[in-house]
Amino acid sequence: MGKSEMNKHGFFQITQKVFLRKGHLFLIMRDKKSGHGDLPGGRMTEEEFFEDWTNSVYRELDEEMGKQISYKLNPDPIFFHKHRVNEGNHPCIIIAYQAYYIAGEVQISDEHDFLDWVDVRTFQPQGFFSEYMLEAVTIYQEKYA
Repeated sequence: MGKSEMNKHGFFQITQKVFLRKGHLFLIMRDKKSGHGDLPGGRMTEEEFFEDWTNSVYRELDEEMGKQISYKLNPDPIFFHKHRVNEGNHPCIIIAYQAYYIAGEVQISDEHDFLDWVDVRTFQPQGFFSEYMLEAVTIYQEKYA
């Protein structure tokens, strides 16, 4: 490997995903464009990068679940994982958070065409989630179920 290959710095997008818990259940969604499984949350903007990162999480949750739902977000990430953004196949870093459902009804956004509350202990993510998101969900189930 040449010196230039060793020093090639990567540029990565950041996506913040939330495992929203309601007891033993957690919320899963399906991305309308790709058909792949997804979790609430999304990519951080360049402006948000220099602010409190939880503001980006709250913005994404409002966009994807509506403002009528209440939850308590743990502001400390529970893990990090690699990912590729479906749109454009860009390398991405998942910052995973955990939140706890309090009340209200989740309103599905235009970005998703399906949502469900599934049992964290028994849900089989294969066939719904794929690639790195499948790995992230599996990590979550192994550590937090």
